[in-house]
Amino acid sequence: MMIRNDSHGPEPSDLDGGDLLARLREAEETLDAIRNGDVDAVVVGGPFGQKVYTLQNADRPYRVLIEQMQEGAFTLGEDGAILYCNERFASMVETEREGVVGLDVAAFFSDGEAVKFRELMAVSRPLKAAAEFSLRTRSHKELPVNISLVRLNVDEGSARVFSGVVTDLSLIRKRTDELAAANAMLASEIQERRRAQDSLQLALDAAGMGSWDLDLRANTTLRSLRHDQIFGYNEPVADWNLDTAITHFLAEDRAVVANAFDASLRTGALDFEARIRRRADGATRWVRFTGQTFYDGGEPVRIAGVVADVTDRRAVEDRTRHAQKIEALGQLTGGVAHDFNNLLMVVAGGLQMIDRQSDPVRRERILSGMRQAVERGTGLSRQLLAFSRNHALRPEPIDLARQIGAMQDLLDRSLRGDVQVHMELDEDLWPVEVDPGELQLVILNLALNARDAMPNGGTIRIRGRNVSAIADGVLAGDFVCLSVVDTGTGMPPEIVARVFEPFFTTKETGKGSGLGLAQAHGFAESSGGAIRIDSAPGVGTEVALWLPRTTKAPVAEVNPQPNLFADGRAAAASRGQVLIVEDNREVAALTIEMVEYLGFRTMRVAGAEAALGALQDGRVIDLVFSDVMMPGAMNGVDLAREIRKRRPELPVVLTSGYARAVEREAEAEGVQLLPKPFRLEDLASAFDAVRPKM
Repeated sequence: MMIRNDSHGPEPSDLDGGDLLARLREAEETLDAIRNGDVDAVVVGGPFGQKVYTLQNADRPYRVLIEQMQEGAFTLGEDGAILYCNERFASMVETEREGVVGLDVAAFFSDGEAVKFRELMAVSRPLKAAAEFSLRTRSHKELPVNISLVRLNVDEGSARVFSGVVTDLSLIRKRTDELAAANAMLASEIQERRRAQDSLQLALDAAGMGSWDLDLRANTTLRSLRHDQIFGYNEPVADWNLDTAITHFLAEDRAVVANAFDASLRTGALDFEARIRRRADGATRWVRFTGQTFYDGGEPVRIAGVVADVTDRRAVEDRTRHAQKIEALGQLTGGVAHDFNNLLMVVAGGLQMIDRQSDPVRRERILSGMRQAVERGTGLSRQLLAFSRNHALRPEPIDLARQIGAMQDLLDRSLRGDVQVHMELDEDLWPVEVDPGELQLVILNLALNARDAMPNGGTIRIRGRNVSAIADGVLAGDFVCLSVVDTGTGMPPEIVARVFEPFFTTKETGKGSGLGLAQAHGFAESSGGAIRIDSAPGVGTEVALWLPRTTKAPVAEVNPQPNLFADGRAAAASRGQVLIVEDNREVAALTIEMVEYLGFRTMRVAGAEAALGALQDGRVIDLVFSDVMMPGAMNGVDLAREIRKRRPELPVVLTSGYARAVEREAEAEGVQLLPKPFRLEDLASAFDAVRPKM
């Protein structure tokens, strides 16, 4: 045993530069001597005694590092014998370290893997070589590892020694497998979603519907080909945004479309129907848009949905609705005819009695009764015409109390004498936005059903109240509940479950079509509300319409014009010449009296051709007042159109007993239209409206 003794010299702070370098060189030589085996130990003396340094404690930091590392480590002889391994490598192969050292490394590989490892040893140089292997453990498991192998740099002529670092790849392989599985699952989901999208697109194509997706931030829209085809394009349009879409709608419908999209940003849902002008052929088509709004942090970012051409469906609905109106009118005929006969009796009898009455008070009483009869007949005829007209639905804000209250007379005269109708409408009912004529038809149908459910008579109550919340959670917001309640026979649950089905009826053949409640159901849903029915045998039935409240104000009722000549004195006949075109003598005579009473001179002809002839013979005419319906090839609108060509400055006022039939034509021509029967005040207002042109 060789021992080298070094005494403790001066402190480093006491040394000059040359002495310090000499001491460092001496320390390095001492460590090299220990590592090379030239000495077995070095004894160093100092103020705290002697310290002995050997190979074991000189390399201790390196041994600790190797033992604590997470990778396995080993040293091999040239023949593959394991000279050293750390605890981590021993745990990898599930063997005690003492049982590993001395074994051939091939014991931990399969035959093929052992050959591969020998090849790695053969190519190893001072720079490491690496490859992946499967270690065989004591329990015959296969452990995936990466082995980095390097040949140690020893003296020439000495046997080769190899050092290896083994990295466990099982966790990495597991994560790789999990990632591969996740990628496979994602690919499967993507493929499944594509199949679902293809199936959805196939279903949309089969249904004639197009899909769209509006990016609110970029204001761009992705669309299917069918979407653009609905708007009249055979090829996809390059650029399409919300403004582009709105320009395709009719001018009068664009506000509805814009408001619907604005509302969808708050409500999260889009659902509206409006008319477009198809680009391919200029045809007007009805389309329905439905969609859903998507949000990011509470901000709306997308609206996606579908569009469908519903023109044919609306045409069928219009025909069905008109058929239902005709059926309702048929049931009204008896009561209305009876009431009109009573009104005619008042007028006819009054005319006979007024000539026989010299007492001014009694004459005025007779005249007052006749005026009231005419006003009631006028009201009934207007309601009947409103029911029978066939036009596109036009929702507008209405006052329910006023709208439904005006039906009292019509209902009283349409139902049997043993059926009483009571209106129970709250005075503060919120306004709703619906088609007025359609609403009245619904109420009429419900009243007729209630009448039929009370064969021995009873009471119908029409109730209206405001409701701020709905307990069932189906609808939300403010609603007006308008219900029709009867004291009739009621219905069992199995009948109640089917009452809204089109053409379902429990009435005898010829007594009803089964469309009344179906029409009421469609009206409620198209108005954004709902319909509920509550009925039980022997108790009666309540049908309730839930109509959403609107913030728009109803159109104010126009107050009648005051009697311009209430003092009974006619105006001086100096206001101009009026050409009256009327084929009915009695009506013409009364019209002449009223026009001359207003201070005009009059000239009367029976038809359009005669009127045009009168305008050609040089006579001074300041205004033409013509009936719409008259004999000959031209009607009143045609006459007004021809007068405008010949004398554009000459004003024309038309009158008709069925003004609804021609109001659009008259409006398009810019012609004033006065419905019959009219009062003196109405006639004066119509003439005053065109006076600036006179």
